[in-house]
Amino acid sequence: MEHNEQTSLKEKVLGRIQSKKLSMHPKYYFWLRVAALVVVSLLVLLISIFIFNFLLFSVRISSNDAFLGFGPRGWQAFLTFFPWDLLAVDAVLVAVLLWLLRQFKFGYKNPMLYVLLGICVLTVGAGVVVDQTTGINERFLKDAHEHRLPPPLVGLYGRADRMPGPGSGVCRCVIVAAEGNTLTLADLRATSTQFMVTLPLNDPRATSSMLKAGDMVFVAGERRGEVIEVYGIRPLKNPR
Repeated sequence: MEHNEQTSLKEKVLGRIQSKKLSMHPKYYFWLRVAALVVVSLLVLLISIFIFNFLLFSVRISSNDAFLGFGPRGWQAFLTFFPWDLLAVDAVLVAVLLWLLRQFKFGYKNPMLYVLLGICVLTVGAGVVVDQTTGINERFLKDAHEHRLPPPLVGLYGRADRMPGPGSGVCRCVIVAAEGNTLTLADLRATSTQFMVTLPLNDPRATSSMLKAGDMVFVAGERRGEVIEVYGIRPLKNPR
């Protein structure tokens, strides 16, 4: 029975070759195809890791991670300012990489969910390592401000520390004066313009205790006329 099946399969293959539905290729063709898949897969993986590393850097350098400690309104602001477009690009790259890996024998034999999970763990883990240990983002940010990077990277890093404009209620600021629950602040991007903010009483997320003139802070609030009502404030150790 097995011999008959092998003979039948052989006859089908030969028949397709003779009918020109199946062409034969030299051995090096398959090696070149595997090499191309490997190179493209590695390139897509590296780009995906770089983009995820930039996502982490962007959230950190803009101080948007502070929103996560400011309660529900802070969470909503975090989702508003998060660079979702870059996350979508990274998701597309992961999908492309998943398709490429499925072309290999190990990717075809393993369940797609496991392969996808492996790609995500690798991308996230490597992205964290690159952001936290290499310092490449800080160098690229400095070079971007001095226009010493290729245009795509200048545009990318030019948006890394973007924030709403001065007076919007969200800023990295310096405290000019502190009196009770009222602070006079100057935006670090426009220190010549000062504005007043009020802090709610008995709210641990927005308190002026231990704050003094000259301190650098990240402030999130909502404008009410000429005064900004703050719902979150955090000291900055290394303001940018």
